[in-house]
Amino acid sequence: MNIEFKSFEAYQNATVTWLNENRVFLTKNKAKEIKFNAPFELSAKPSLDQGKSRGILLVHGLGDSPYYFSDVAQELSERGFLVRVLLLPGHGSRPGDLLSVSSKSWVRLVDIQINALKAQVDEVYLGGFSTGANLVTTAALMDDAIKGLVLFSPAFVAKTKLARLSPLLPWYEPWLWIKSPRRMKNITRYSPVPSNAFAQYYYTSRDVQAQLAMSQFSKPVFMVLSEADSVVNVEEVALLFKQKFTNKNSKLLWFGQSKNIDDNRIVNLPAKILEYKVSNYSHMGVLFKPDNHYLGYSSGFRICDNGQTDIAYRKCYNKGEVWYSAWGHQEHNKVHSRLTFNPQFDEMMAIFDTVFYQSSIK
Repeated sequence: MNIEFKSFEAYQNATVTWLNENRVFLTKNKAKEIKFNAPFELSAKPSLDQGKSRGILLVHGLGDSPYYFSDVAQELSERGFLVRVLLLPGHGSRPGDLLSVSSKSWVRLVDIQINALKAQVDEVYLGGFSTGANLVTTAALMDDAIKGLVLFSPAFVAKTKLARLSPLLPWYEPWLWIKSPRRMKNITRYSPVPSNAFAQYYYTSRDVQAQLAMSQFSKPVFMVLSEADSVVNVEEVALLFKQKFTNKNSKLLWFGQSKNIDDNRIVNLPAKILEYKVSNYSHMGVLFKPDNHYLGYSSGFRICDNGQTDIAYRKCYNKGEVWYSAWGHQEHNKVHSRLTFNPQFDEMMAIFDTVFYQSSIK
């Protein structure tokens, strides 16, 4: 995938051509698969704030796709942002394309498109999910022109302490998780992901931790974390929010029990939503509206490989009654699919507004 384009339009067009030539399609609907995986742009709609023009660059997570920002991007567009969503190198085509990818190419693409966005708008903001949040935070810490950050499940610190050993894995087991029989067709992300991809994620977490150790970010930040996140050490990330993201208008939205951190910028919302049979929030579940047509509550989509027993997996796979949760969550007499939607999406965006509208208009 060629990323050396000075304009977003040229990069977008070249990437769509590349996807058509290189993607291994999982369904007969090739046009839909291309749409979900291609970079996209949404123009800014009129907003309450008629001052300087604003744009935001959004970056997906490891193994994911631009579709992960489909709902968030629409909301940001309606709030007056020119929205651009990237496809990271190695993604969108086949998992094998992550075997040789380097996080340096991800950093390079983000830098190029930040500069392209600067040429189009007065103020540039950055947003990211998981690994993408690492990339944009590192970029913002090194560029004083960035006006704010929007971070969903930022993977600054991995939950497993073995993450630092991930660069060794490709030498011994390039496809550590490929033997699992529980695979499904999900056109929005890869399954499985090779070991090298986790090594490249580790480098992004190492880079952002190094930058945070040396500096603070004083611009507004909206951060979202789930207490039950199976990927991220959310306790350490929340502490970094308190110590390193210093703007008084910043907010950390925490789905779960109230945080025992002395910071009035942390907003708590419940993680158990009986109306939607949600037991707790997953790493990815914060991003999508309940009515998302592919991953929403009524879509019928299920991720049954959710760290449960074989019996629970079969009940989920055979369309039995399910609850929704983070990976690995189990309760007696309940079957859990991975949570792929956010029942409190609208509440989340209302908290976003307190950061980027009230704070920026003052």
